[in-house]
Amino acid sequence: MVSVPIIAFVGVVSGWFMGASAAAWGALSVPLLVLGGVEPTAAISSSLAASVLLSLFGGLSHWRYDRSRVVSFFPLLVGGVIGALLGSLLGSGIPTSALRVLIGVMTLMIGIITLTRRNGVRTEGSPHPEPVKWRQRRVILFSIGLVAGTAAGAFGAGWGTIGVALLVWTGIPAHTVVGSALLARSGVAITAAGSYALQTGSVPASVFFPLLLAGGVGVILGVRTSNGFGPDGMRRLLGGVITAVGILAIIKVLL
Repeated sequence: MVSVPIIAFVGVVSGWFMGASAAAWGALSVPLLVLGGVEPTAAISSSLAASVLLSLFGGLSHWRYDRSRVVSFFPLLVGGVIGALLGSLLGSGIPTSALRVLIGVMTLMIGIITLTRRNGVRTEGSPHPEPVKWRQRRVILFSIGLVAGTAAGAFGAGWGTIGVALLVWTGIPAHTVVGSALLARSGVAITAAGSYALQTGSVPASVFFPLLLAGGVGVILGVRTSNGFGPDGMRRLLGGVITAVGILAIIKVLL
């Protein structure tokens, strides 16, 4: 029986990364739980189920600080849910080892590029990045949700890393990226968790509840941490988290 303190530690650490960057919850919580002695199926099902509520909680926390942080939410959600359904169908035909390598390399590349790319879109004749009215870019947001949701459905990971990076690349302010991605993630997580529950059965309460409660604490700390960063600092934070997740994923495959 895995001790509650171990599960709580995993929840706080993974929740911090989720609240601060909208990424790395599954990439951190599942392997850490397995290393702590939780059965893989229990770790995956508990992580997916907890992420539904934690993503919603994190997104609403960002919204409470600044409502402009979730303006991209709805088209991203629709695209993500459709992508998650498509990905779950496509992923079954790809070997697991190939999926792990692909998602690791892709995540690492995305993280490095995010670290080196300035946030924002430059207007003609201006040396400074200018914000774009993303309320008018619904097709772009839907497409990003579709791509990231497909990755999440096919690989079991990628919504935070791929989706967040694509949103940052297109010039959306980093705080808006995190808030919107978290809220949309809750819908994607419901889709993924529901599909997994149908295949594996119930979620173990002894793992789920400590993970959920501790994850909530971590999310609060992560949101507060992100509020201390400016736009460029947030971009570096997101790029650093994504790069680290990619490296960990590749190391896990090699080992």
